[in-house]
Amino acid sequence: MFISDRLCFLELGKTGCSYIREVLSENILQGNLTHIHDTIDSELLNSNRFFLGSIRNPFDWYVSLWAFGCLHKKKDPLYSNLTSRRINPFRLSSINKNYLKKIKFISNQLIKNIGINKKLYSDPLNVDNFREWIKMILKKKNKNQLGEHYAISNTNKFIGYMTFHYLLRFIKPNKLYMLFNNEINNYEDLKNFDKNFNFIMSMLKFESIDQDLINIFNKLNIPINKTVILQKKAVNKSVRLKNTMDYYNDETIKIVRQNDSLIFEKYRY
Repeated sequence: MFISDRLCFLELGKTGCSYIREVLSENILQGNLTHIHDTIDSELLNSNRFFLGSIRNPFDWYVSLWAFGCLHKKKDPLYSNLTSRRINPFRLSSINKNYLKKIKFISNQLIKNIGINKKLYSDPLNVDNFREWIKMILKKKNKNQLGEHYAISNTNKFIGYMTFHYLLRFIKPNKLYMLFNNEINNYEDLKNFDKNFNFIMSMLKFESIDQDLINIFNKLNIPINKTVILQKKAVNKSVRLKNTMDYYNDETIKIVRQNDSLIFEKYRY
């Protein structure tokens, strides 16, 4: 997270966050960086800052997330979750209710096939591995093995892994309990939840990140070195096929579109 007296940038992983953090810190000298992917608190939320986030086409986001795990293994939290047994009950201690799902979650940690999951991360150029990986994390019957809160949220029946983390990052913290208490039961509920409690004032799109950053600086009347921005290179770029859609077939395209329809619709991807 980047915080200055006028602006606060919150990070959704794999949406150009490292690059955005660099641009902000080099152009807003009175600002400071907190831990990467840090979360907001009520005091900061109630300040008069301009809240900024970032987003990316879900098709591209999933490929980037998977390819990062293929290359960096244990440095990627999702890889670690899928290739380890997460049976510590304290991982879910912050969530009330959903007791049966917690029990099922722990049992699935004991029986999940770690060997197969590791194989799916063996080669960032293997489209068959990617397609099986997508089905593993987005199909309902597989979600309990993920080893994180998404696995026990009732919303995982109709929203994707990307959308869930988008909500965790950009919804008011005191409303996140609604992801676990069965108040959000369909897509209309989800859209209303996002509309009512999303606190982000402007979203940087990964696909137009340079111009979007320039527009924000102009909007807030903050001086910016445009030349430096346009000369910067991507940070933490993954090794992957050039064409994102080469990783997908008709089945996996449909799965992602259905699961992350909120992002497709809201940001016109």
